Amino acid sequence: MTRQLIILLILCTLSLTAYSQQKATPEKIKYWIFLTDKLDASGKVTQVEAAHLTDQAVSRRALRGESQHAQRFIWQDAPISQVYENDLAENGFMIQQRSRWLNAVTLYLSKDEVGTVTKLPYVKEIRPMAHLIPQVLPNIPVSPVIHGVLTKNCTGSTIYGRSCTQLDIMNAIPVLEDNINGQGVTLGFLDTEFHYGDTEPFSHPVLRHIRDNDQFGEVRNFTEHDSSNPCGAANDHGMSVASVAVGYLENQIIGPGWGATIYGASTECYGYERNIEEANFVVGVEWLESKGVDIITASLGYSTFDEGQRNYTPSDLDGDTGLTTIAMDLATLRGVVTVTSAGNYGPTRTSITTPADGDSVIAVGGVTPFRGPWRSSSRGPTADNRIKPDVSAQGFSVAFASSLTSIGRGNGTSFSSPMVAGVIAQILQVNPDLKPRDVWQLLISTASQATSPDNTLGYGIVNAHKAVQAAKDFSLNRSSEELPVPDRLIIHSPFPNPFNNIVHFTIESFEPIGYAQLKIYDVLGREVGTVYEGPIRPGGLPVQFDGFHLSPGIYAYTLEFEGRTQSGTIIRLSY
Repeated sequence: MTRQLIILLILCTLSLTAYSQQKATPEKIKYWIFLTDKLDASGKVTQVEAAHLTDQAVSRRALRGESQHAQRFIWQDAPISQVYENDLAENGFMIQQRSRWLNAVTLYLSKDEVGTVTKLPYVKEIRPMAHLIPQVLPNIPVSPVIHGVLTKNCTGSTIYGRSCTQLDIMNAIPVLEDNINGQGVTLGFLDTEFHYGDTEPFSHPVLRHIRDNDQFGEVRNFTEHDSSNPCGAANDHGMSVASVAVGYLENQIIGPGWGATIYGASTECYGYERNIEEANFVVGVEWLESKGVDIITASLGYSTFDEGQRNYTPSDLDGDTGLTTIAMDLATLRGVVTVTSAGNYGPTRTSITTPADGDSVIAVGGVTPFRGPWRSSSRGPTADNRIKPDVSAQGFSVAFASSLTSIGRGNGTSFSSPMVAGVIAQILQVNPDLKPRDVWQLLISTASQATSPDNTLGYGIVNAHKAVQAAKDFSLNRSSEELPVPDRLIIHSPFPNPFNNIVHFTIESFEPIGYAQLKIYDVLGREVGTVYEGPIRPGGLPVQFDGFHLSPGIYAYTLEFEGRTQSGTIIRLSY
């Protein structure tokens, strides 16, 4: 029996299974149930268990997390109220998933039950569940040789094998040859299974070094919690994605972050009638963060709800609405660099999905082996007119681990995002002190179109060598002045500083600000430029200033809002 026929039979069986499950309770739809508080039986707030966070997670939060949110983290990390869980069970409701950070559980409810649950005194809000849109296209057989792409690094035989071009496009080969491969950094994946068939996770020859070299942390399957819709047959998409970032098999595939320690969260079911919902993604993010990962990368996107319910629309892609976006943002506040694929729904404008719309999430678009835009790569902007994707990498004809021992090629931003995650592992290896926003600044300021970003490639194709070199010197580029931290608004140190033409700023707001202005002044106090003026929404607002018209020298920047001021200095280098 051919492999294609076996797959077809499996998919047919899964479709029949899903149909029979839905037929039993066709009126039930899955919902998020947001709770009012986390009170235990004594009326006190529930406490975080001592073993909930690993030592590595605690250390990473202290090193890279936003310390002003520490009290908020304590409340969010605490478990769901057992009192409320017991009450829901006594009323006949079976909880599917639990999110500590969102203080929410998921339930299957009929229309009548929605009304019943809404009236419970400890229920704050009910919201329908979003469905997954996989960010990968079916594998397309292509020649192992990409004709016409001949560079100085990929001519003839190299140890990088079929992955040479995808590495070379990002200028990652010089970094690897300097023995910078993510060692000492922990990378977490959100995807399907990380193995093929009945084999163990990360056992493909391209990934076997992870187990052999004690780089394997843990893999946990969160789809098993969804008892009404079991996944059935395994899918190796997660294995393929991981191989692009952390694979190592000489003359076949080498990933930029092959020396990193790995965790995997299986949150997606692939190939059955109902897509897996966003709840698995959210709790997977929470688990990976608690394990102490430095980076989370996902090749998943969420858009539609169940039939008859409201979908995420382009107006919802504002960085604050999607629950997967919120989860990734909360992980970023805790010091995790979050990366996701932009999607495969281009060239339509505003074709990204959640969580790629997050202002703290690095969304990655796709290019061809010829460095041009891949037509199907999703485009921005976000609903609040931010540029997306942030950066790009190869997303067409990408080499990856396939089946038991094979190497395949395929298309999708599923593959471009893990490549960038591997580069981020290189960056954190050379400078572990970098915060997520620092990493973002390094990537965009060294990418191929840093001075002229657009909503097709963002700030351009990642340049790993430049980003890593800049990371080594990043501490020297930070402003030496300690800026006052107001209650509501902060401006992070500009980068690079000193600068040539372009200098990047990030204004971070914790509440809506009606009006603020960021201006540049010379040593005589004369205004020489306006970086930004207008309202500021909660979150990070990246802005840049083109100082090409300024003479070399020292300048002051001043952020003013509500009668308050923050200032610092920048240095314009010689022409």
